[in-house]
Amino acid sequence: MHPVPASILILLGSLSILVAVLSARALGTPRAPAPGTLDPAQLAPFTGLEERLAALVRLPTVSRFEAAQEDAAPFLDFPRELERQFPVLHARLRRDAVGDRGLLYEWPGSDPSLSPAILAAHYDVVPPGEIPWTRPPFSGDLAEGFVWGRGSQDTKVTLTGILAAAERLLEEGFRPTRTLYFAFGGDEEVGGARGAAILARTLRERGVRASFLSDEGGIVADGMLSFADRPLALVGIAEKGYVDVELEAKGAGGHASMPPRSTAAGTLARAVARLESRPFPARLTYTVKSFLSDLSPYVPFGFRLLFRSPGVSALALIKAFSAAPATNALIRTTQAATMLSGSDKENVLPDRARAVINVRILPGETVAGVLARISSIVARDGVTVRQAHEGLAVEPLPESPTDHEGYRAMRSALEASYPEAAVVPFLFSAGTDSKHYADIVQAIYRIAPIRQTSRDLAGVHGPDERISFENIRRCALFYYKLMKGM
Repeated sequence: MHPVPASILILLGSLSILVAVLSARALGTPRAPAPGTLDPAQLAPFTGLEERLAALVRLPTVSRFEAAQEDAAPFLDFPRELERQFPVLHARLRRDAVGDRGLLYEWPGSDPSLSPAILAAHYDVVPPGEIPWTRPPFSGDLAEGFVWGRGSQDTKVTLTGILAAAERLLEEGFRPTRTLYFAFGGDEEVGGARGAAILARTLRERGVRASFLSDEGGIVADGMLSFADRPLALVGIAEKGYVDVELEAKGAGGHASMPPRSTAAGTLARAVARLESRPFPARLTYTVKSFLSDLSPYVPFGFRLLFRSPGVSALALIKAFSAAPATNALIRTTQAATMLSGSDKENVLPDRARAVINVRILPGETVAGVLARISSIVARDGVTVRQAHEGLAVEPLPESPTDHEGYRAMRSALEASYPEAAVVPFLFSAGTDSKHYADIVQAIYRIAPIRQTSRDLAGVHGPDERISFENIRRCALFYYKLMKGM
């Protein structure tokens, strides 16, 4: 998530003036009331929570695609550390170790007729990388108002918030109306096959059919959309799919001093250029229309005219969104050539050349459709197409409705914990563990309830990952309000 580029702002501004003249201001919506403020007393019950998160950050739970390359000790220590940090919760709730990378908690509700809810997070992290950190990546240092370390943002903070909120409610004698499951996977960063996939299978075997699932995703974005008058709590109601597509061209090998008219590398280059000249068609999905419509009260008048009825202004919006990569990705399936290979020597012709196209699939389309379209475009070049990394493709998840009880509960909890922000639905382009639960839940909503700037987000998978004490407490307050409100 990045600020909207200046070129789009200029184009949208011009379009909005035109629409305003034509509509004689007939489509404008009232401006939203001034942003609210949070009473600091609401965070008091979660004072000191940063110490608990820091203890979890100090465990270097780095996941790898090959289990043999992992250090298993931190993963074994992690459940024991949770018991030390949240003793009341572990004394009262059932916890099952599911496989070797899943932790499942069950909190029975008072009304068995209500469908349960699942609150998910992951506790594995990516490696610290080669760039030096200001503080050691697994120090869990508490300094300058932050917890420092890998996993502090992604996503041990949400796991901590869930457990802290539940423990506080247990201490208050609260019992949820619907049954709650807390599902924590330990390999999300490498696909979730050993964690979330097994957790979902376990729930499926128990006959669980949940109303909704909450997982990581959007954030409370601070200053990332320059023309919005307040921070935006971005709730991911849809998630793009993913597939890597391999192109291969064959040719005659031999010495480069006597090349044929067409080489394998040249054939492949033409195919890649042809793909780039034919992007997937653009369209406004339910998610993007909902995002624009719900955003409209928080933007200047001209933008409100365009955003309030995105179906009417679709052509103008598509043209504007297509102008920059960040917004273009919201309205179409994207394809990017990321790997190219041919001969391994300068003066030798390759007998085959290969490219990999990374594709992020818009909801409503399919992996099979992507492969078929790419094949039809490059077939004239004699290039063959196949799915790379068989079995690792992910279909786009269905778009979840904003009129669902889960979304209403999430919105209410966000309004209570971040009253200064506007809650809007959003398309999440990255992958999450939520894909594994799609067939056992009615709806999926994705947000990490932490307020972040673009600078803050640079720490996710980068150096100097950290999270502020206030964010940790607000995250717990969000889950406290969510559990009480559903």
